[in-house]
Amino acid sequence: MKENVTRITQTTCWDHPKMTELYQSLADLNNVRFSAYRTAMKIRRLQKALCLDLLDLSVAQNTFEQHKLTNNNQLLSVPDVINCLTSIYDGLEQEHKDLVNVPLCVDMCLNWLLNVYDTGRSGKIRVLSMKIGLLSLSKGHLEEKYKYLFSQVASAGDTCDQRQLGLLLHEAIQIPRQLGEVAAFGGSNIEPSVRSCFQHVTNKVELEPRQFVDWMRLEPQSMVWLPVLHRVAAAETAKHQAKCNICKECPIVGFRYRSLKHFNYDVCQSCFFSGRTAKGHKLNYPMVEYCTPTTSGEDMRDFTKVLKNKFRSKKYFAKHPRLGYLPVQTVLEGDNMETLSQSPQLSHDDTHSRIEQYASRLAQMERSNGSLPTDSSSATGSMDDEHALILQYCQTLGGEGSPCSQPQSPAQILQAVEREERGELERIIARLEEEQRTLQREYEQLKEQHGQRGAPAGSPWESEGPSAHPDEADLLAEAKLLRQHKGRLEARMHILEEHNKQLESQLHRLRQLLHQLLDSHNSSSDLADVMEQINNSFPACSRKFPTPTPPHPVFPASEGRFVFCHKVAGQ
Repeated sequence: MKENVTRITQTTCWDHPKMTELYQSLADLNNVRFSAYRTAMKIRRLQKALCLDLLDLSVAQNTFEQHKLTNNNQLLSVPDVINCLTSIYDGLEQEHKDLVNVPLCVDMCLNWLLNVYDTGRSGKIRVLSMKIGLLSLSKGHLEEKYKYLFSQVASAGDTCDQRQLGLLLHEAIQIPRQLGEVAAFGGSNIEPSVRSCFQHVTNKVELEPRQFVDWMRLEPQSMVWLPVLHRVAAAETAKHQAKCNICKECPIVGFRYRSLKHFNYDVCQSCFFSGRTAKGHKLNYPMVEYCTPTTSGEDMRDFTKVLKNKFRSKKYFAKHPRLGYLPVQTVLEGDNMETLSQSPQLSHDDTHSRIEQYASRLAQMERSNGSLPTDSSSATGSMDDEHALILQYCQTLGGEGSPCSQPQSPAQILQAVEREERGELERIIARLEEEQRTLQREYEQLKEQHGQRGAPAGSPWESEGPSAHPDEADLLAEAKLLRQHKGRLEARMHILEEHNKQLESQLHRLRQLLHQLLDSHNSSSDLADVMEQINNSFPACSRKFPTPTPPHPVFPASEGRFVFCHKVAGQ
């Protein structure tokens, strides 16, 4: 795919102008607090812009067979991808003439596939990558989509082993990764998810389609964005005959959230996604989500649950948090699971790697605060930090004003990150040196005072003789107080000396890290690891980088109906 070079700024962009506008529009969704919904809404906007919401699963599969795309390891060049996409969009244009612009859709879909699966800009992507990308965003029933995805990696016996499942999850997780949201779904390492799936089937050697679908129904953390995407699509036209207790919208359009703690308490999706609450309702109270209008049976069932929860204390909800997805426990892994080699990568971090660093910081912030802040002050602080980081990576992705005004090449991105991290290190060293000088001055003052007061014991009073202090008891008491004060000064001097030694060792360590940072420019190592070491070693001095766990969305209760419960911070 050719580069786009602006005549004004003479800077290079890899994205189609329309794709650049699309990426910029995704910044509007950054005010959604919950990462699963934020990611799903971004993917939904991409899906509609690429007209993939019109593509049926069976049509996509037939096109793959028509172009004889059966070898998943085969590398497709850009012309090969264009031929396949042209066949797909020609068929869509015949059914939806007013909605599909074939040349534009082919260009934008190609642009998106290369952004997701060819970050090294080699001009080639694997057959499996294109299949997973297109099928994930196509139209169809959710469980049918699970079966189609499974069939892409299954062996001749319609089963797959751990390696094949790892390939499927690895290709799928690249979609939220390209949006900078991968940290909320367990990161890029898919081995914990594979292990979770096979533990669900009692550690069998091979996995069957039915077992894979059963596991996906639990909405595993690494794939929870896909069912949420389907619920977002289903809720777009849903109207609920209810009134939002916060913004008073009536009827509620989109998602409807009903409290299972209070009677007749409903929230629209705008208020819910922004974390707003009404008086008397806490964020950790259980709620049920509806993406379709409710039935009388569901209303009665919710009424019964509200009645039960009325007799439960706040401690009950704190001790019994319920997650809307299957958490994947990430542990210190060994070697990564064997997967197909990535497309040739550049030697430096690209834009999306930097976005992933920011997303990791956001995830760390959400993990430290629980699923949601429990008071307004913490909510404001967390949102300010999150929005600041989101603004940074959105500016990196799309730019402000000019779509190509930000550095786009990997070398430029690396230099920008290096300058930022080096400046942070220098500020930390300067603060520590200033604190050391202050403590040294205080130490010298105390030492001088100690020298003055610690003259030959009792000399001021012994020289004056008994006439100066007729009361011998007062003299003894004053001498005792002086000795106590002398002991306190010596103890404080000892503490200051120890603190001074610690500061010196910290300065020595910081200088080592700074040299390590400078050396990392040649080895292209992750600069974020250096800052993480500083944060771990010097928590009081270094600036915190807060960074999405997933927002604990919803857990299934019935068709079109999901319960939402928050985990209290600190639990």
